Amino acid sequence: MDVFRLAGLKKGEIEARLAPLKKSGLGFEVEESCYDAKVSLRPAKEMSETRFEELKCKAYQLFEDEVYAMTDSSLQETAVKLLMLNKKTLSVAESLTGGEICSRLTEISGVSSCFYEGIVCYNRKSKMARLGVTRRTLADYGAVSRQTAIEMVKGLIGVNADIGLATTGLAGPLGDEDKPVGLVYIGVGSGDFLMAFEKHFAGSRNEVRAAAANLALFYLIRYLRGDILRL
Repeated sequence: MDVFRLAGLKKGEIEARLAPLKKSGLGFEVEESCYDAKVSLRPAKEMSETRFEELKCKAYQLFEDEVYAMTDSSLQETAVKLLMLNKKTLSVAESLTGGEICSRLTEISGVSSCFYEGIVCYNRKSKMARLGVTRRTLADYGAVSRQTAIEMVKGLIGVNADIGLATTGLAGPLGDEDKPVGLVYIGVGSGDFLMAFEKHFAGSRNEVRAAAANLALFYLIRYLRGDILRL
C-alpha cells in the first residue's frame, strides 16, 4: 500500500476524482479532516507491479496541485522541513485560528531554527499596534479582508523573519462586517511577493478554524516550493 497527503479538497471530491481508476483495479482509501487528507492506494489481486506503478502515477497526476507529501507526513512536518531546506525563517500572525498554526509548528523538534515568532492579534487594535495594519484599511475593507491579510504579513517580515503567514476570518457562529461565517483570508509571502487567498468554509466554529490552519500551512508549503502561482 502506498500513501500520499493532499490539502484543499473534501473526501467526496477526492473519491470522485479517483473513481475512474477504481474501474481499472486501483483500490483506495481516503481519510480527510478539514481539507487535509491521507490517501492510501493498493493494487487489485494479481495486479502486476508495473501496472500498479502506472495507476499510482495517474492518481498522483489527478492531484498535482493539491499533493504536499508523497509519504504520510503532516502539513507541519512538511512545512518545517521545507523551511529548513530553504534556510528561511517564518513568523506567523493569527486572528481566527488563535495560535493553532503556531502550536502545530512547535510540535516539530528543531523548529526553533526556522520559526521566529507567533502573534495572536485577535483584536483590531492589536492588528494596528502589533502589525501596522492601518486604520484606513480596517475602515475601508474590514478586519476580514484580503487587504488586511496582506498588511498583517507585511508587519511580520523584518530582520528576523524572511516569510510571513497570516490568517483572518469569521469562524462563527455569528458573522460580522456584513460578511458571512466561514469567510477566511490567508496571507503569505516575503518582500514584494505577497499573496492573499480567499476561502469559504462550512462547518462548526472549530472546523472552520482547523480548515483555515490546514490551508495556511498548505499555502506556506506551496510558497516554499515556488509553485504557489499555480493555485
